[in-house]
Amino acid sequence: MSAVGESENLPLKPRRQWNNSWRPVVAVAGGVAVGWILLAVWVRGYTPDVPPPDSAIHEWILQHRTDSTIHIAQISSWFGQTDVALPLIVVAGLAATQSTRRLGRVRAGVLLVSLGGIGVVIGLRLNDFVGRVRPPLADWAGAAGGSSFPSGHTTAATIAAGLVAWTLTRRIADRRGQIATWAAAGIWAGAVGWSRVWLGVHWPTDVICGWLFAASFLILARGIQLKWWPGDAPPAPVVEGA
Repeated sequence: MSAVGESENLPLKPRRQWNNSWRPVVAVAGGVAVGWILLAVWVRGYTPDVPPPDSAIHEWILQHRTDSTIHIAQISSWFGQTDVALPLIVVAGLAATQSTRRLGRVRAGVLLVSLGGIGVVIGLRLNDFVGRVRPPLADWAGAAGGSSFPSGHTTAATIAAGLVAWTLTRRIADRRGQIATWAAAGIWAGAVGWSRVWLGVHWPTDVICGWLFAASFLILARGIQLKWWPGDAPPAPVVEGA
C-alpha cells in the first residue's frame, strides 16, 4: 500500500478513539457521584443525631488541637473561600491559556470561573437541601455559616484546585511538572478539608462529601469537554511522503 493510501486512514483512528474517550470519563464521574449520594443518604438517616465515626473523630480533634495547629488551619481554610478560590481560577486561565489574543485569554478566564461558580452553587444548593446541623458552636475555632453537609469551603477549594491544575498542566510539557502541579492541587484541596474539621466547624463526613462531589463535578465536566469540545486532542500522526 502506498504512503498516500496509508495517510488517508491514519488520522481518522486516533481522532475517533479520542472522541470516544468521554464515555469512561463520564462513567467514572457517575461512580464517584454514587459515592457521595450514598454518603448523603447514610448521614441523613442519622438525623438529627450524628454518625458515631463523625462524633468520635470530632471529639479526638478537640482533645488534640493546639493554638499553633488552629492557626495553621485558619490560614488553610482561607483558601477555601469563594472570594479567594474563584479569582485564582481566573488568574490561572489568563496565564495558561494558549491564546495569544487578549480577548481569548479573557474568554478562557470567564469560562473557567463560570464553570467553577456553577459547581460551587450546586454544592450550596445540596447543602441547603440536606440541612445538616453543624457541630456545637462552643467547639468552633473559625468562622462558618449555613448548614453543614457538604462543606462549602472544601467543595470550592477542590473545584478550584482541579480547574487550576488542569489549566496549568495543558501548558506544561514536562511529566514531572504535571505531577507536581496535580500534587499541589491535591494538597490545596486536602488542606482546606482538613482545616474545616480541625476548626470544629464541620463533621468529617461533610468534608468527605465535599471532596467526592467536587471530584464528580470536575470529572463530568472533563467528559463533556471531551465529547463536545475535543480541541486539546492529540494531533494525528503525520506520514512522511504523503
